[in-house]
Amino acid sequence: MESNGGGALPIRREIEALKEEKARIEQRISVLQAQLQEEASLAPQQQNDGVCNGFCPSEISTVDANLAHGLSADSIYRYSRHLLLPSFGVKAQSNLLKSSILVVGAGGLGSPALLYLAACGVGRLGIVDHDVVELNNMHRQVIHTEAYIGQPKVKSAAAACRSVNSTIQIVEHKQALRTSNALEILSQYPFRP
Repeated sequence: MESNGGGALPIRREIEALKEEKARIEQRISVLQAQLQEEASLAPQQQNDGVCNGFCPSEISTVDANLAHGLSADSIYRYSRHLLLPSFGVKAQSNLLKSSILVVGAGGLGSPALLYLAACGVGRLGIVDHDVVELNNMHRQVIHTEAYIGQPKVKSAAAACRSVNSTIQIVEHKQALRTSNALEILSQYPFRP
């Protein structure tokens, strides 16, 4: 241990950096709360006799019922890190929850993609795969577990996605995507720019 306190300098720097980050996060929270209040003021509101500085957490369910984005208090909490992103926010998360995506293949690339899509809140997630889980899939197809060896990959992948996010809809297509069935399957996942 240094007697001149030189070892404390990196700690002090980290503390200062964390304080700055905290201030940025608090500022972003203030902006989001102001957006929520502004949107809520556009809808009919009941008078609140309680005193709050800024945004009252007890009003979340009332505000949510009146807002166009329709995010529940649980959704706001679940996706709070997305909501803090200046380039994402409430509207984008609401749109994501209304979206539908089809992932073709629950293998090496589809596995992590499915987990991330489920976690981030894609509202309807389709999985197309005709294969079964094998032991030699375990090292590269991270969505599958040994418990699903010999079972369809769509079943294994759907279970993993549901365990990550039980609030989204998962659709299993236990078949290969072919020219004969592509239109039927793809039409269930309309493109919305």
